[in-house]
Amino acid sequence: MPISDDVPTLLKIHTAAFKTDQFSNLMLLGRADNAHQELMGKSIRRWMSDPAAKLTKALDTNGQLVGWSCWIIKTRYEEESTPAQNSEPDTRSGNAEAVRVKNDPPEVQKKQEQSAPQDLARVLGGLMYKDMTSWEDKYLKGKRYMVLQALATDPRCQRQGIATKLVQHGLEEVDSQGLPCWIHASPMSHNLYEKAGFEEVGRSDYDLDEWAPGGKGGNQGWGRYTFRYMIRPAKSIA
Repeated sequence: MPISDDVPTLLKIHTAAFKTDQFSNLMLLGRADNAHQELMGKSIRRWMSDPAAKLTKALDTNGQLVGWSCWIIKTRYEEESTPAQNSEPDTRSGNAEAVRVKNDPPEVQKKQEQSAPQDLARVLGGLMYKDMTSWEDKYLKGKRYMVLQALATDPRCQRQGIATKLVQHGLEEVDSQGLPCWIHASPMSHNLYEKAGFEEVGRSDYDLDEWAPGGKGGNQGWGRYTFRYMIRPAKSIA
């Protein structure tokens, strides 16, 4: 379990892990250099104090922190499509900034829209968040389940099985409680989850060039980005 002194390292690993993620980069375009660190720092500290959240850190043979994960028990309430307690920044797939925008008060969102109507990245962030919660509601509304909220491995230590072990460790806890598990997977991670028993139930595909500055005609080469919505059915408790 990470402690408060680990937060800077957790932030460093997460930032490095998503450095080449195109959706993350588009969401952060034009923001302050420390925007990602500020948001993630608040999220990590909140998770550390949340009894429904479980953070796990992976150490190498020298005791150095090389990866981490966060799992959270949630409930999709029948009367609310996106209850406040479920509106956690999703940090597995680079959309934490998008969720922050959607969680702003309506008057703040309106002011932002009026002051920066050309910011198509924020519009995309809102669309992605709507798509994500819609799929999650479709399969889990009214249910108690576990979600993998964050997963990051130091790029220098990737392809060494660290992420696989973090996922397996989390799923042991999931199975001990007989819960289904949900993941909103980025292009670089969905194969890992398939091998762990997750099944794809839907996807959202975005042409990032349409949402970048200058639009499609800007020819920025952002490419297409696909989020996959995946579920792992509950295992029977022996």
